[in-house]
Amino acid sequence: MKNEKLQAASRHFVARFSPFITHLVTLNLLDQRQRKYVKQTGWAKGAIQRSDIELTDTAAMSSLRYFITTLNFALHGWKTRKQRYKDVCRIVAIPVIEGTTNGKRRHFHILLGNVPADKLGDLEKYVADAWAKTKWGMPGVHVMALDENRMDAAVFYTGKEVGYYNNDAVLWQQASIPNRLLGARA
Repeated sequence: MKNEKLQAASRHFVARFSPFITHLVTLNLLDQRQRKYVKQTGWAKGAIQRSDIELTDTAAMSSLRYFITTLNFALHGWKTRKQRYKDVCRIVAIPVIEGTTNGKRRHFHILLGNVPADKLGDLEKYVADAWAKTKWGMPGVHVMALDENRMDAAVFYTGKEVGYYNNDAVLWQQASIPNRLLGARA
């Protein structure tokens, strides 16, 4: 399943957005969580029932979408809702999922950019708050600032599973990229 050409192409496409990326974020997902509900019928009516829920791919993608939307709103505020600001007030987020096929814990790496300058100092707090609001987010996030020296290593690191374990590791369908970076007109 080794496909070095696919990996190189994926890294090349991600590197296209590297001038706009400033941070690498790592977010871990819970493997399972407990659900609690109150029994409505039968002899144990009113009793609290517990069951374990396993993480599915759909739940992981839902948590990722919610996280990106919540973080975007936390960083840019109400301007994300207004049509004339949508192209400027939108974070660059290129997510990569790891651990879906090789037995590791599922987690996301997100190449993040277009963060307002006044919020850069508290970025880790904003990321942790947004991730804590998701259903499957595990406490403890890692935010690393990227400079020119670290950018190539970050692009290489995020694409390490493509062509080997998971060809769809870079989640382009979940990415948040402003139209101006894609070359489209607003």
